Amino acid sequence: MKIKNILMSAAMIGALSSCNLDEVYYSQTTPDNFLENEITINQLLTRPMNHWAYVINEYMVEVNEESADCFVWPARTTGDGHDGQNRPNMRNHTMTETDNWADTGWKEALQGVARCMDVIEKLNALDYAAMNIDPAKKEQHIGQMKAFMGFFYMVALDWYGGVTIYESTSDPLKGRSTAKETFDYTEQLLKDAVAGLPVRESLNEEVNGFMKKGSAAMVLARLYFNAESYIGVPMFDEAQKICEDIIAGVYGPYELEENWKDLFGFNNHFSKEIIWGTPADWSRLRNEWYHTHNGMFPYKIYKYLGISYANFSTWCHNGESLTPSRDPEYNKYLDTKPEIKLGSPYEKFDDADQRKKCYRYLGNGDYEGMFLIGKLQDPEFPERATDYERSYGPYKPGVTVTIYDKMAPWAFLKENLTKEQIEEYSKRNIKMYDTKAEMPSEFVNCADEGDGVRLMKRPIPDDRDPKLWGTPCSPNVRLSEVYYTLAECKLRKGDKQGAADLINAVRKRYFDGGMDPNPVTASNLDKYRMLDEWLIEFLGEGRRRTDLIRWGAFHTEAWWDHTPTNDKNVCRMPLGDSVMGSNNLLKQNPGYGGNELSADEI
Repeated sequence: MKIKNILMSAAMIGALSSCNLDEVYYSQTTPDNFLENEITINQLLTRPMNHWAYVINEYMVEVNEESADCFVWPARTTGDGHDGQNRPNMRNHTMTETDNWADTGWKEALQGVARCMDVIEKLNALDYAAMNIDPAKKEQHIGQMKAFMGFFYMVALDWYGGVTIYESTSDPLKGRSTAKETFDYTEQLLKDAVAGLPVRESLNEEVNGFMKKGSAAMVLARLYFNAESYIGVPMFDEAQKICEDIIAGVYGPYELEENWKDLFGFNNHFSKEIIWGTPADWSRLRNEWYHTHNGMFPYKIYKYLGISYANFSTWCHNGESLTPSRDPEYNKYLDTKPEIKLGSPYEKFDDADQRKKCYRYLGNGDYEGMFLIGKLQDPEFPERATDYERSYGPYKPGVTVTIYDKMAPWAFLKENLTKEQIEEYSKRNIKMYDTKAEMPSEFVNCADEGDGVRLMKRPIPDDRDPKLWGTPCSPNVRLSEVYYTLAECKLRKGDKQGAADLINAVRKRYFDGGMDPNPVTASNLDKYRMLDEWLIEFLGEGRRRTDLIRWGAFHTEAWWDHTPTNDKNVCRMPLGDSVMGSNNLLKQNPGYGGNELSADEI
């Protein structure tokens, strides 16, 4: 089987049930058969972008966040919740080769590679001059595809270690390369991309999904930044140099946004900070906000958002949320369990932080807050109130949903129940609790419909502003990441003050008048404060697992209900059963049983 057939074989086994291989994200035109001008070439270039947007918005966020300390998709007492053992295994780091995402991560990454190579081969066959297109653009277009290939290979390297390296769509199936071989190949792809891509020309240049030198360079910096966890070789100096060059304008002009809402707001496709972003498409996103939004939405959230049901067809899961910062008695874990440094994401935000409010759309493209917490009723429009979907314990339709930063079986606390409910639950042998202190707080069957703060990183307009639907774009690489990466590189070299200055340059925009009540200092900056700063700035953006692994914390630290395995093997994912079954040349990662890689093959 050649790699070209991976596209079809992956679809045939159902791995891509929600990803149509014929979709084009930015155009409804299928361009393969009429590459006759620059417009149709650009349409061809968007096909890997469509697949990339799917990977980053679903699998990167799902796997890299839910396996770490900030997000959880619990089994709720209302009957909602996780699907079988997949999410518990991710949460508990007991992953197995039968988990469905173990298959899809590998397949999605290599399918992205195959798409890019297919485009490169088509481009190489074209005579740009004969088509009256500047031949220099051919290098730029191929650079785009190499940048995306590098991204896909880096995702696979991050999850699995060494993967299969393909250099053409005519290659036969192969076994796995080592992590070092995969790293080196990825590095060269990204270096080639940086060389071939244009620089950003102005601060107000529109984000359109295509890469420039700066975005490819920062993806390369990510590769170097995590090299020690990928291949055992620290390359922080290389990451630092790229970050310093980006800040210095070597790759074009970029600046930090002074107002954080300009970074995530409705006109952010003209942001001066976004180095690489994905344009939105409301016709898709209203059905596919997925983990960025709808995985967390209470069922009737459209009422609170001020959107008519007809205009809001999103499938709301009422499943995922932030991990709790408080116990059932509403005491902060940071106070009651100070030995646990990770997790408690909502409480890691300072109370003065402008983001630490319940999200509310204010009209005319303005909004406040970045979370859903408290009573979901708009104070300006009281009729905008989200009520419960089901009757369960004290909850019933007509009662406004209240979001709490805790997880506990609130519906079975006796003080919340009527005498009749207590009698009914007793007959059904349902466990009830006399006091909050005795209620458990854990992953399985210990969360109610309103439990767990929900993240609203991207705003949604109400019915007053339908022209804003489909915005904002998704910031995938932004200058604040460059600042934080450089800060961590400096921290690791002992320059704590230099690191603190970089972080504070970003933090100040979140406080009135730039007055940060808890700035980073040389005396308070350590491993845990650095991880907290990554959490606060990039919550829900699909990088948390990688950050924890880089600091050796993923398998060694506790958070909320998670007990560390102290097994470094869990830092790499298992290859799924169908992946292993479709290619007998592949070997499994150590720790997952059966035909494992030897030490020399890792």
